[in-house]
Amino acid sequence: MSKENFGLTKFQYTTLYPALLMLTGVLMVASIDIYLPAAPFLKRYFETSEWMIQFSMMQTPIVAAVVGMLYGHWSDTKGRRPAMLSSLGIFSVCSFLCCFSWNIESFIAFRFLQAIGAGGISVISISILSDMFSGSVYARYMATYSMSFPIMFAVAPVLGAHLLKWFGWQANFWVLGVIATCLWLIFVKKMPETHKNHVDTMGWGHILKNLKVLTSNRHFIVLSICHGLPVAISAVYGINSSFIFIDHFKFLPTTYAYIQLVPVVMNLIGSLAYRQYVVKWGIAKSIRYGLYLNLAFLCLITLGTTLDILQLPFSIVAIMCILNLSLSATLSSCGTKAIECAPEQRGLAIAFLGLMRNGVVAGLVLVVGIFFDGTIIPVFIGMAILTAILVFLTWPLSKEAS
Repeated sequence: MSKENFGLTKFQYTTLYPALLMLTGVLMVASIDIYLPAAPFLKRYFETSEWMIQFSMMQTPIVAAVVGMLYGHWSDTKGRRPAMLSSLGIFSVCSFLCCFSWNIESFIAFRFLQAIGAGGISVISISILSDMFSGSVYARYMATYSMSFPIMFAVAPVLGAHLLKWFGWQANFWVLGVIATCLWLIFVKKMPETHKNHVDTMGWGHILKNLKVLTSNRHFIVLSICHGLPVAISAVYGINSSFIFIDHFKFLPTTYAYIQLVPVVMNLIGSLAYRQYVVKWGIAKSIRYGLYLNLAFLCLITLGTTLDILQLPFSIVAIMCILNLSLSATLSSCGTKAIECAPEQRGLAIAFLGLMRNGVVAGLVLVVGIFFDGTIIPVFIGMAILTAILVFLTWPLSKEAS
């Protein structure tokens, strides 16, 4: 914990403020997951293709990753508060604009603008946490932050499915806008500046110089890739799952949303276990734990490309549970170690992690989408390739941990 509490009480500093930051940080994920159950419906509503609906989802991490680099540098040089308030404001306004889309082109355009705001809030939330905490304490908060993702994965599709049923797809974006607006009002009144030693004289020209320093660090790059690949693997399944379960297996949107709670609960269990044991195990041993689970997952999805029994709905869900158990161990551990490689440029380093993670996610999901035929097989193949790369990269890290 830092020597100063930035004018916050102990409860605000250790609990309330981190919780608000975590909620803000997962809004980008919520903006995708909340309308996953509506994806087949939007395909018919806008009279478009599956790929265009997938693109409306996957442009968000691409745009957010690129814009996040600028927000990260801005927050390092001008402070976290102005960057957070501007990005959260953009996200709020553009969430409301999505409700008024009249065709797929306007929907994608408003989602693009929404992603510009999402790029800032996802980076700056983590940057503020890194200002407040360090070492194993920061790793525990990162584990808690990771837990917020499975919670959002669980809540957003279920909420979105019911909003779709009761009020129509537009209600999904009204809810996002209202939540973002409430957070913006809280931060306007209560948000302290946690990066008081920001360098005002560091111009935008330094961003390329600082990026060169980061990208020349081979260890940082490997850790960044290992941080991003688990999310990419999960996203390849997540973005296509609604078409598989609703269109192929003929499940209702609400049934699909509740079935997806099972791997999400496993993600939450994995996050809780990681948060409990990361201080005792250390970050290095946690990476090794994730490696073993990823090896088991790789074996099952490889078999799943040929065995019909592993292509059934509940077999698919069971296999995804193994991946979800490993997510926090790999994601949080590699992310924490990567940020420690750049203590003076944490905002930019976190933004680069987002670029690696979101860029890989979006690019590979869209590639798999080209070959997607409505069944699980192309998804299994895509996840197997990514998991093999992840195992290859984390294997030397587990040797170092020994």
